[in-house]
Amino acid sequence: MKIFILESDKALQESIDTCLNNCRLKITIRKAYDKQELFDEAPHMEEYALFVLNLKNPADPRVMDFIREHGGYAPILLLLEPMEEPLMLKTLYYLGYNDVIIKPFYVEEMVFRIYKLCEIWNNDVFFLRNGMYFDCKQGIFISNKEDSILLGRKESLLLKCLFLKSPHIATWDEIISFVYHNEIISQERIRALVKQLRDKLPLECIKTVNGKGYQLLLPN
Repeated sequence: MKIFILESDKALQESIDTCLNNCRLKITIRKAYDKQELFDEAPHMEEYALFVLNLKNPADPRVMDFIREHGGYAPILLLLEPMEEPLMLKTLYYLGYNDVIIKPFYVEEMVFRIYKLCEIWNNDVFFLRNGMYFDCKQGIFISNKEDSILLGRKESLLLKCLFLKSPHIATWDEIISFVYHNEIISQERIRALVKQLRDKLPLECIKTVNGKGYQLLLPN
């Protein structure tokens, strides 16, 4: 997946890059610091899954029109400096931006917007930074090029639930809802499923959080 980020604040760019790369998916980021770099990408607009733009005049639709006219039909997330005129938000939404986030914000909040706009929550392949990855749809965990571990249906759903919640805790109730579709089951049954999954995985990455649930600890 490839996204384009136009933001003059280099520190913010690096924070976004770091946060995304600490998460589970491989995302290629094209960093740009001025508008001309966006215009230079005209032949490649269709390659991007998302445009993240901080524009000096966001109410001017010409940049968005340029992207669309050159085949860039991916969602646009607009980054805004602190606003003196909140009513301008209405204008921006009418122009057709897919989402807006106003500074200052937590980088994690922006990452969530990126996930939502790119429909990453619906993905079935999750990558770890050391080359391992998990394919939920196929029910396999790949630890290296030659070694694949077959997971059962419930094991795959549990691991996907942990990936989706990472770095946060997947609570008992969330696991019951996601894995068992709200079937009435005991915590002992979940513990047994967690043990099965731990026994199969080649690394210790599932942490028990007493009284709450489980947490996926991804390797750096």
